[in-house]
Amino acid sequence: MTRFTLWIGLLGLESAVALGAQPPPPAGNMEKRPVCGPESAGQWGAAESTVRTSTAHTQTASAALHWHVTVDHFAGEAQYPIGWPRAHFTLREPAARDWSDWDFLLLRVYTDTNREGLPSEPVGLALYTPDKSSAFTRPLSELQKGQWVEIRIPLAQVPRRHDVRLMQIHIAEAKYRHQDRLDFYFDEIALLRYAEPTLADFAAESAVMFADARFVPVQFQLLGVRPGASVEIACDLRRDGRVAAQATVRGTRGPQRVVLDVGRQPPASGMYELTACVAGGRESAKAPLRLVESPWK
Repeated sequence: MTRFTLWIGLLGLESAVALGAQPPPPAGNMEKRPVCGPESAGQWGAAESTVRTSTAHTQTASAALHWHVTVDHFAGEAQYPIGWPRAHFTLREPAARDWSDWDFLLLRVYTDTNREGLPSEPVGLALYTPDKSSAFTRPLSELQKGQWVEIRIPLAQVPRRHDVRLMQIHIAEAKYRHQDRLDFYFDEIALLRYAEPTLADFAAESAVMFADARFVPVQFQLLGVRPGASVEIACDLRRDGRVAAQATVRGTRGPQRVVLDVGRQPPASGMYELTACVAGGRESAKAPLRLVESPWK
């Protein structure tokens, strides 16, 4: 068995992860903290739209937050008749603003409309962290007519998530026809985090590398670990079920970058599997790695 050394370091600067096709989050026991429920309807501010409590569509609760918009291309603000109907909820308590210890923002939404379908970006979400000029924005492209949709937004994507002061939902009327009716039922808006250490977004920085590469960089998110705590992580490199190399390190909560030193003797080309797991954990994170013959061999 080839031994290799491995070092692991917390990335000092977190960057927003590009939106797009993301792998589903790993399974695990989750803790939850509501952000706002149907009882908060009166605390929402709305422009060119309304927010009420409704029992018309629910999934996990007895009532839902109902955001209604009737698109009007001739009303609204004088300078922008085709504008941005919106609603917002202000987080007033300092403890409610700090999302830094949580892993996901959960939205569970049912959409009803008189349209045949929705545009590619039906609704936009903005989080003021702490204000509009530094807001995190994201389209809720997952929404579907006549369906309940659960959206989990990784909070690692949200800079300054320790100071979330306002949450806004909005549409661009330019994407809709005059008199389109839109009804969004928010069954749940909550924060989620893993109750035990969990590895997410585990992957080699490059899924294909030359076989004579000395180092193999790997990255992942370490979730479910309380701030200041660390856990032991076992990593290995396998081919055809055989362990080619292994190491054990300690990691802390947040984004991690791992560099595997495979030694001076290059491994054979072929398909490999990177595996990592937290000591005592039941689930492993896996990622493929393909080594190809080097043109400089």
